[in-house]
Amino acid sequence: MIAASSSSQPFVRHGSLSVERSLNRSYEEAKRYLRADAVERGLFGRLEGSKSRDFTLRADTRNNDRFDPNDDTIWWDPTSALRTTTGGTQSPALGLGHEIDHAVERPAREMQLAARCAGRYDTAEEERVIRGSEAHAARTLGEATRRNHDGSCFRVATPTQR
Repeated sequence: MIAASSSSQPFVRHGSLSVERSLNRSYEEAKRYLRADAVERGLFGRLEGSKSRDFTLRADTRNNDRFDPNDDTIWWDPTSALRTTTGGTQSPALGLGHEIDHAVERPAREMQLAARCAGRYDTAEEERVIRGSEAHAARTLGEATRRNHDGSCFRVATPTQR
């Protein structure tokens, strides 16, 4: 991590990722937790080590984690966990990992898959992430896996709770 020289700076740099200063502790906690999974370690490496793109991580407080490919911004709510449709739970950290996978996918491929419907997963891009990196990390970390792109959000105190 390379911190900005002054605490008045609104972002903290992590290589090619700029994290909103108010979100940095939550980001670091989620990153430590997720890096126990080999696939997530690779995603963080691609996110922070990109030579061709600069990413931004911003706080969302409305249970609306998302990636905006127009400006390479990840919006993340570090206190919004997910209850799956089968009754299991996922941490906010796993939600961040999910959005990071969208972010580091090649833009043309992400757009192509996002435009293709995929039934219960909504799009082929959501299916790729949910059945891929998200499921792998969930199994490694003892969290619930999903069988669709649905669920209901609930509040937790930290990014790793569920």
